[in-house]
Amino acid sequence: MLLKKGMNFFSFGLVLAIFLLSGCDSNEKAINYNYYLSLSGESESWEVDSYEIEIKPDIFKAGNGSLTMKNKTENSTDFFHLEVYAVIDNEDRLVQAKSVKGSESDITQMTTGATVGGAFLGDNGVPISLKNVSDIYMSIEWQDKNKTMEEKIDFIIKKGSLTDGCVS
Repeated sequence: MLLKKGMNFFSFGLVLAIFLLSGCDSNEKAINYNYYLSLSGESESWEVDSYEIEIKPDIFKAGNGSLTMKNKTENSTDFFHLEVYAVIDNEDRLVQAKSVKGSESDITQMTTGATVGGAFLGDNGVPISLKNVSDIYMSIEWQDKNKTMEEKIDFIIKKGSLTDGCVS
């Protein structure tokens, strides 16, 4: 009888130990990181303000910035092109492009437009986070009089614009 009580106690202890060691993590949720950046920058001829980048595990959004030509109130052209790149895991990846061709357009004040797409995947096949991004820049090309001009704008993260929200 004493041996039987000992076996029941041992069995109960074994089940309890397995239960505790298994972790029982049914209440735990995966943590996803969401990043929002508001960027600005300038080159010799251009200023960009409030260019937004949003990085989520399933979405990458870019755009909605304002682009202003410095020291000009009017400049018409029949060719304008911008591209925005993010350097992700040491690889330049195009995140947005916008072009104006054909009819004369005043390019002194314009918006960048916006783009929304799926997540960018890192080298390991996992959606990127902000730590994968080492640089973000814009390349602008336009026709000025009879020559094609090109400038690069390195973006600066505005103080207080980076948010790192954890969502569970």
